[in-house]
Amino acid sequence: MVTSAVEKLDDTKLKLSITVDAGEVKSVIDATVTRLSGTIKVPGFRPGRPVPIKVLESRIGKGAVQEEAIREAFPVWWQSIVAEHEVQAVGAPSLEIETFEVGKDGVLVATVDIRPEFEAPEFAGMEIAHPEWEVTEEEIAENLDRLRERFAEVETVERPAQKGDLVTVTITGKDADGNEVAEASAEDLLYQIPEEDTDSELDRQLPGAEAGAIVEFTDSLGPDYPEELAGKELTFTAIVKEVKHRTLPELDDDFALTASEFDTIDELRADLQEQMAEEKLEIARANLRGAVVEAVAELVDIPLPEGLVEEEQRFRLNRLANQAQQSGLSLEQFIAIAGGGDVDELLKQFAAEAEQTVKAQLVIDEVGQKAGITVEREDLGQEVARQAMRMGRDPKEIAELMMHPDRIGALYADAYRRKTIDHILEQVTITGAPPEPEPEDEPETPVEEVAEAGAEEAPVEETPAEETAEETPAED
Repeated sequence: MVTSAVEKLDDTKLKLSITVDAGEVKSVIDATVTRLSGTIKVPGFRPGRPVPIKVLESRIGKGAVQEEAIREAFPVWWQSIVAEHEVQAVGAPSLEIETFEVGKDGVLVATVDIRPEFEAPEFAGMEIAHPEWEVTEEEIAENLDRLRERFAEVETVERPAQKGDLVTVTITGKDADGNEVAEASAEDLLYQIPEEDTDSELDRQLPGAEAGAIVEFTDSLGPDYPEELAGKELTFTAIVKEVKHRTLPELDDDFALTASEFDTIDELRADLQEQMAEEKLEIARANLRGAVVEAVAELVDIPLPEGLVEEEQRFRLNRLANQAQQSGLSLEQFIAIAGGGDVDELLKQFAAEAEQTVKAQLVIDEVGQKAGITVEREDLGQEVARQAMRMGRDPKEIAELMMHPDRIGALYADAYRRKTIDHILEQVTITGAPPEPEPEDEPETPVEEVAEAGAEEAPVEETPAEETAEETPAED
């Protein structure tokens, strides 16, 4: 028999004092000893025969049997406790073992984050500006310039280098002892001098240098270098071997013929404008959902469960670390190259963004409950199709992935929140909106595989918004 008492620590945290009677404790520990006896070899005991708990503990550590017994039994106890007290838990509980041994009642203390209680905000009739969706002339010109750069002509010139020029340079970096640093040296490097001023001493020295010039200077290595070199001051020698000038082609019909399948520059410009307009409109419509969520979430102040915020922070940091690893860089190097400052600054940014995301999730879930939003089979199938399209994978493959117990709740949460945001969009006024698109047929989706896995009864789970739905508050 298991009994429990609840104490509310604050608006987002509960403490549950749990008592497991001595008979249950003995039953659980005996079952664990029997199971471990079949997997752990103990000298002097035949395989599969029960081993005294003290002997087992001498092999696997004192208290290990106790912890293993609780690990196996606690999830069942926890489900019963949550149901009995109607606990709106978010995330796993933190468990402290006070007593758990044969012959005594077990005493456990669990602390868990809970959903804060608050009223869903009133948003009917609220005005929300649609994100910018029209393509400007400046954007078209910038895109055309990028296309021109791909077809630029490069010629060697007999004059000093200027900003924007390409130079062939051999550069050697040496430390204070005169040893060459390979990571800071290069032979016959084709380098473009930036148009804008930078903090690089090389960029300050190259303008005005002719072919054959030798430039010497000292500079500190940036954070994108290996950890043992970053920030180290070196002496550099740069030998300028060649100066080249880039000439961009004129925006005329000849360029259109060279750079595209069009005969005239007007046709190329029109096609480019149409492509850009479609892309910008698609992004704006997606960002609208994030803007709506953010606007509604700002209508209410709520306490945030610490565990959810920390989980969201870990999710963002782990994703960034994976990107750095895939690029063969340390996290610090990846952040520096991406222009994100240092790790401490990034963690502060992640903390603020995580709080914004968790708040948005809680508010949207409360709005959905107040509106009576439900998730049906077809909703789950449509969500599978959307995610499959976004990832460029077969919907059946995604459906099989979502059938995993760890993912069903996330799929349900995606569909639930998407429907809730659709409900909000019906109640607010969007200003500056583009024309409505032509209706499209919903793609056929493998809903049966997901529905049969029991997703319809799954609770709304707190999952990292980046991993689940794109309509949480815009982060950039």
